[in-house]
This record gives sequence, structure tokens and C-alpha cells, in this order.
Amino acid sequence: MKKVNLIKVTGVLLFSSFAILSGTKGYAYENGQNDPNTQTQEIKKQDSATLPAEGTFQEFDPTKPVDPSLPNPGPTDKAWVDVEIPTKILFGQTDISSGIISPNYEIKNLSSKSVEIAIMDFKDRAKPATGKSDAEKISDQLTLDLKNVTSNTVVPLHTTDAKNPAQFPADLGAITTQGEKLVFQLTGNVAKGFQFSQTAIQPQYDMVLKFEVK
Repeated sequence: MKKVNLIKVTGVLLFSSFAILSGTKGYAYENGQNDPNTQTQEIKKQDSATLPAEGTFQEFDPTKPVDPSLPNPGPTDKAWVDVEIPTKILFGQTDISSGIISPNYEIKNLSSKSVEIAIMDFKDRAKPATGKSDAEKISDQLTLDLKNVTSNTVVPLHTTDAKNPAQFPADLGAITTQGEKLVFQLTGNVAKGFQFSQTAIQPQYDMVLKFEVK
């Protein structure tokens, strides 16, 4: 069985603000808003004053709950996205297999927030200088679905009916807790009478995913 290499997609908050934090007690603040925890001091009969300015600069970590001592993004900001996805997904069919087969793949939630997943597009990646791509050659004979094994639901990716193509965006599912996995595989079939040959047809697609924090 082929190993699935994983990549870590991490949302990172970038900010450029001058932060004033209490030296003894941490609290959250919002850019451009009044600090509700500011303590004031009166400067009387003096022509100067020294005001401590304490900054914090570090990468935002979406795997941890809100830290009130640091700047935080909004509750649904993309900076909270932190998931593991496969670097590629494989599928295929031969003249002796019962339809399309593929390994199981996982999308794992590393974030401390719930993440909803949608498929935004499933499109032909190849752009040959001349002639048709392999995806175009097989387009009118291929039915391809993504099966969410976790929830036992199916999302159409490609149909043979030009009048009823797969619709995007399409909800794939949600991974609501840290460490939760969504397991999926590709299923489907080629049309009856499809001519298999020793020269393989190898269509290449890009499946575009969208992650939304809840």
C-alpha cells in the first residue's frame, strides 16, 4: 500500500501594532480599540514622564486555545486553520476491477477550533500544447465521486452528463474537535464498453478545498 505523505497547512496571524501589555497580568486587546484594562497615572507639576511600552512578537499558534495575554484573530479568522491533508490522492480502474478503487485518505484537524470543509472545484490540471488532455479524453465516460467514509456520504466530482455536471462548492464535512479525522476515498466507474488498453490513460485533476472555522 502506498504511503500518504502529509503536509501541514497552518494559518499564521501577521500583525504590525504597538502592543502595551501589563507586566504582571495578561489580557486580550484589539487593534485600534480602547484598552479596557488601562490604568492611568496623573503627571502633575512635572514636564516629562516615562511610559513603559511592552511588545510581544511571536507566531500565532492555532492549536492552542485563546491566550488572553497575546493578540488573537477573530473567532472565525482563517488564522485558526491548522489541518493535515494528503499531498496527492490516487485512484484507478482496470478491466478486472469492480469500478474505481482508491486508498483511504484523511484530513486531520490540528486546530483548537472546529473546521468545516468544502470542495470548491475539481478541474483538469493538464494543459497540453496540442490535442486533448487525458481528462478530456475520458470525460464523457467517467463517473467519479468522493465518498466521506466517516459520515458515509458521497460528493459527486465528475459526471458523464453534461447537462447535470457536479456542482461546486459542495460540503464535504466538518472536523469539530482537535485531533478528529475525516476519512475519504474516491469511487466511481467508467462507462460500459470503455476500451482499456496497455497504454494507460492518466487524467490529472486538482481538487480545491476550502476550510472555514466555526
